[in-house]
Order: sequence, then structure tokens, then C-alpha cells
Amino acid sequence: MKDLLLTEDQRDALQEMMNISMGQAAKSLAQLIDVQITLSIPTINEASPDDLVEILNHSDDTWYARQSFLGQIKGEVLSLISKEGCDAMAELMDYDKPLCDAQTQELILELTNILSGACLSGLSSQLELKSNLNMPTLFNSLTNGKPNYNWATVLLVEVCFSIESFSFNARVVICLEENSIVALKASLDALLS
Repeated sequence: MKDLLLTEDQRDALQEMMNISMGQAAKSLAQLIDVQITLSIPTINEASPDDLVEILNHSDDTWYARQSFLGQIKGEVLSLISKEGCDAMAELMDYDKPLCDAQTQELILELTNILSGACLSGLSSQLELKSNLNMPTLFNSLTNGKPNYNWATVLLVEVCFSIESFSFNARVVICLEENSIVALKASLDALLS
């Protein structure tokens, strides 16, 4: 991946904000299932469309969901939830097993809403930027082919959620388009000054 578009101070500030936002997401999920959730330290990278495709095509044992958002910053929040983790969460959330396709879809979309919604709203609130999150949709990264993106560079902000005793693993990746990166940098600079 190329050099980051953010300065070191901007990246550190964004990383701390994401840590707070992701913590809110973990807290929301933990309250729902009454189990401790572990977070990774957020990573921030610049990526090309090819880099993003590589991230999404890492395995077929993962459920994928996306939520676009609009406003002063726009882009997509991607949730990657392990299929094994989805089954563990179904058990924790008292779903009848085995899950039918409709229940699996409902569970994935509910988890996506909790994780993505808390992450994006926390970040937007801290940056004082307005954004509206659309409803999540499922997608299959292996069969949908290579997406046609209208951007050359995207900022990836990623964190992993896990529950060790239940084999739950989820990644949330926030993709910001080039114009939104400019707005993000301006907000970060205002906070740092």
C-alpha cells in the first residue's frame, strides 16, 4: 500500500477516535449478548480498489455486509463476520438452531447494524460531521466479481472484534472516498489546533 494521506498527528488522532467509536460498538454488542468482547487497535491504511478487492477475497468462510453512508463524509462500512462466529452469535442471541437462510441473513444484518452504526456514529459525532447510514445489504465477494469503483484511493480504517470463548471474529472496515478524506483531514486539523 502507498504512503498514508494523513500526517502522523492526524493518523494518531483518528486512531484514538476510532478506538473510542469501536469501543462503543463493542459495548453495544456486549450488552446485547452479555459477554466480554475484545477489540484490536484500529489500523488506518491507504488502499487502491485492487487492495480492497484483495481484502474482501480472503476466504469463503466469511459473511460480508456493506452499508453506504452519505453526508459531509461518505463511503461504505464493510462488515466481515466469520461463519463460525455467526453460529456462535446465534447461540448467544438465543436463535433456534440450525439457522435457516432467512435467520442467518437477519443475524448478519443485525450484527452489521450494531457494529457499523456505533462505529460510524461515534466517529461522526467526534468529528462533528454529519453522516447518514443506509440499511445494510449482504454481498458475496467471491461471486460478485471485481467491483467498478470510481476512485483511485480510499482510506481504510479497520478493527477486529473477537470473543475468544465463542470463536466469534468480525472485522469492520470503513472506506472513505478521496473527497471525504479531504473533509476528514480538515476536521482533524481543526481538532488538533
